[in-house]
Amino acid sequence: MTTANMQGGRRKRSQARGYKSYRIKYGLDLPEHQAYARRLSEVGLFIDTNMVLYPVGSSIVMDIDIGGTIHRATGLVRNALKVDSRFARLAKTGMGVEFSDATPELKQAITAG
Repeated sequence: MTTANMQGGRRKRSQARGYKSYRIKYGLDLPEHQAYARRLSEVGLFIDTNMVLYPVGSSIVMDIDIGGTIHRATGLVRNALKVDSRFARLAKTGMGVEFSDATPELKQAITAG
């Protein structure tokens, strides 16, 4: 995801992120797995799931439900974190995905909130 500058060793994001949850289906060729998307922005999202199926660099297809409208997008898995279920409360497991193809309608829906 894009960064604006470094402050105290951490990268600061240039895009605001929403913290609502959105239903999402995702997969390699077809969206077949269900989860929730969080931290949705115009450049990407975080798929909150214990089933981290795809390694970093994988291209995935997503159907994102925003306000009852399904938006199709593709993206690249930029980070993935899977932890033992005993430690699930300590870390957010899932995949950070950067959009590689998102429709203007999806970007507008994200901006509208």
